[in-house]
Amino acid sequence: MVVGSIEILPLVDAVGNLGDLAELYPETPADAWDPYRELYPDLFAGTSWRLPCTSYVIRTGAETILVDTGVGPPGLWGWQPEYEGGLPKELDELGVGRDEIDIVMLTHLHIDHVGWNTDADGQVSFPRARYLVQPESLAFASTQAERPHVQRCIEAIADRFVAVAGDEEIAPGVRTFLAQGHFPGHLGIRVMSGGSRLDLIADAAVHPALLDRPDWVYAFDADPATCAATRRVLLPELVDRDVLVACGHYPGGGIGRVVTRGGRVVWVRHDES
Repeated sequence: MVVGSIEILPLVDAVGNLGDLAELYPETPADAWDPYRELYPDLFAGTSWRLPCTSYVIRTGAETILVDTGVGPPGLWGWQPEYEGGLPKELDELGVGRDEIDIVMLTHLHIDHVGWNTDADGQVSFPRARYLVQPESLAFASTQAERPHVQRCIEAIADRFVAVAGDEEIAPGVRTFLAQGHFPGHLGIRVMSGGSRLDLIADAAVHPALLDRPDWVYAFDADPATCAATRRVLLPELVDRDVLVACGHYPGGGIGRVVTRGGRVVWVRHDES
């Protein structure tokens, strides 16, 4: 995918069963999911959520940026994986060496976004990279120091973190923006080049159904009310606009557009829109 002169490439690190929808969205009736099963069949496994975890390489021509580092080495996250450990292989297939990554941009510090910060032995995965993180996000993760992923993926490389604000250019044509609620200091990434735009919304709307139902409560949103408010602010910027929208938990690499279709707000893959 090219946005102006900037290349954005999805890399699927893992796919697995996150859990039962009734537990993950406790206020949502089971039959309310029916329209979204038809729209996004790849995201359902019976009554469970089938979750892809995709990272993104952004090539500006001057710098190579990796946005989020996935679930990490197999066996470290207590979920039900179909496939894990894909990020290093995907980088190899792109011909991107680990020492070629200039920036690791962490949208937030949940386990499925930081897993390859280090390898299974706790060694830094991207030795030349600056690891950019919003300070509020880092401060919150530091209160969870007993969690293995915080110890291995965050505390072990604390000296590599560089603070990034909620509205900051991290490379020409690539800016952060605050999208609060899912995790303290949660960031999105906006890519603009040659009159084209892509918004990588990270987990601001972690399931595409939330684009149509922005007030639905997801159990792992740190502040559900703020997250819903963030979605309501974002949607007018995205719906039926000439803007690509990316989320690493959406199907098929997660790059598409948000459109009105059949009376609903839906996300469609860029090659199907």
